[in-house]
Amino acid sequence: MNLRGQHIVATALTVGIALLGMAGWSTVATPGSSETVAYADTTINAQHQGMVGNAKTVNNDAFQKMIDKWNNGNVTVHVPKGTYLFNAGHVVLHSNLTFKFDKGAVFRITNGDRLNIAYPSPESGYDGGISNVTWKGATFQGDNTSDGQSVFVQSLNHAQNVTFDGCVFDNAESPTGHYIDIDGSRNINVLNSVFTGFNGSMDYKEAIQVDYSNKKAMSYKLTGDQYDNLPSYNVTVDGNQFLPVTRKSGQVQSYAPNPIGEHAIYGHGAAGIIHDVHFTNNTVVDPKPLLDDGVATIHFKGISNLWISGNKFINQHVLGSGNYIYLYNSEPSYDMKNLNITDNQFINVNPTKQYIYLDAGKTNDNPMSDITITGNKITTQKEGATFVDGNFALSGSGIKIKDNKTTIAPFTSTTVTPQKPITNTSVNKPTKKPNKQKQKLKKRKQTNKQEDYYAGLNTQTAQLKSNYKTYSLYNHIRGHKNWNIMKFDWKKIKNKRVYLDMRAEADTGKWYRIRFSKNSTTKYWIRKGALEFNKITVEDYDKELNLMKVYPVYTRPFNDPLLAKQKGTTADLNKREMTITHRARRIDANGHQTTYYQMSNGLWTRAGAFDLDA
Repeated sequence: MNLRGQHIVATALTVGIALLGMAGWSTVATPGSSETVAYADTTINAQHQGMVGNAKTVNNDAFQKMIDKWNNGNVTVHVPKGTYLFNAGHVVLHSNLTFKFDKGAVFRITNGDRLNIAYPSPESGYDGGISNVTWKGATFQGDNTSDGQSVFVQSLNHAQNVTFDGCVFDNAESPTGHYIDIDGSRNINVLNSVFTGFNGSMDYKEAIQVDYSNKKAMSYKLTGDQYDNLPSYNVTVDGNQFLPVTRKSGQVQSYAPNPIGEHAIYGHGAAGIIHDVHFTNNTVVDPKPLLDDGVATIHFKGISNLWISGNKFINQHVLGSGNYIYLYNSEPSYDMKNLNITDNQFINVNPTKQYIYLDAGKTNDNPMSDITITGNKITTQKEGATFVDGNFALSGSGIKIKDNKTTIAPFTSTTVTPQKPITNTSVNKPTKKPNKQKQKLKKRKQTNKQEDYYAGLNTQTAQLKSNYKTYSLYNHIRGHKNWNIMKFDWKKIKNKRVYLDMRAEADTGKWYRIRFSKNSTTKYWIRKGALEFNKITVEDYDKELNLMKVYPVYTRPFNDPLLAKQKGTTADLNKREMTITHRARRIDANGHQTTYYQMSNGLWTRAGAFDLDA
């Protein structure tokens, strides 16, 4: 009877705890005992806990004190709108945390500082670290200035059930590391997020590293952590964007991050190999070209159960890598299996080697099996790279490579709008068109015996000289048939910059056709003497450089007084390694210097088109 009573009491306690969980409570087992303690789920306000979102106050200590204080049960941290500044250091998380950011709530780091967000693992094994951490709508914002690259890094060791959902990682990746280290961890989800900017001194580093629990793999090594070479598994990266940081012109300031991958196996895989990785429905735009052998935009070494599916890989302002996807088996005793690359779009990627390379090791006999590469669509400007290649026979019952379609089409701009607001997004206001002047024009006979016209790219500019008001504007050059001086109110111009698209030499002198705004359709002719041009100095220069970015190529340096014409882009050139013959330095009206290189084919392009770090 006594035993039966004890059973009834125990059952009642279990039911009570279950009801608490349903009512917004959580249960935690007390270490070293069978006792289970119930805690109420808690929501806290980060500002009420001492954090300050004024973009001036450093929040490292306040953040850590808040996390340490609220360490029982499931804790939701509400982060109100504001910019929360951090400086160099680290913060340490614990289990059962959810961070919910309001729209406009930003974690900010600058001045070349680096904040490491550590997921501790005081014990070895998959259960040795923390679990159940979620970041919803978070923005981690850095910058790249003369002080260096400012960095946020999430460093996971033996973590499980971690989710990043609708987050922004903006211009804050370490030049020698990653945004997210997934080391010896499982059940990790990165969803609907945006990753921008990579200025890597180690080009192959990726935004999301899927790796092993090993000190060498960690971007940040927390004192007391335990490592055991366990591989990560069950990693899902779905619906994200990997984008460059761009200038207003659209040109790339910082490349897009390499999205995902890994490059090492520890202990020859004795503790296991990375597996069950899903990279699906993502968009990657303008990553840095990686031209060396054995590297690629997406690189995995020793992996099974891999899905790279439904993604868009797009190059707009950057030239292609040598390989885009590279799968490598370095372990003779391991069979890489169930490798799936399906239903992706490759747009203007144009690799110099191949789109996908399968490497079975130095002896070409490390096995890969159950390979499916189907349904991929390739859009390219010209026939070139092989789509799939490898150093072993790509045939047999376990290998399915088919229905991958290539379309040859002119370069087309594919607009990719960030699905979450990022700091470098700008909106160009439409230019207001001036009212057309109504003026009765005189009919005149042509008096010029000689007139020569030279067209140029219509985005080139010059400045009006200080005495510009003493010059007249014409509907055509003086001496041409039906030339007239146009009525014009100089007071309505907002700045002294004018756009040029043509010049002329005639009996009546030298002339330029100008517009007062980039998008204006109203054009005037003015004498050359009214204009001040960029200062351009040209010198001999002898160097071999690799093209990396898509830039226009010109007949002359842009803004040359003789007017440059555009001759396509660097993507139209037949080779990547170019011999440079001349260098031009152009200084504009604001004192800004731009460098151009002339290639051995006679054409000019911006120095930024080349790999200047080589």
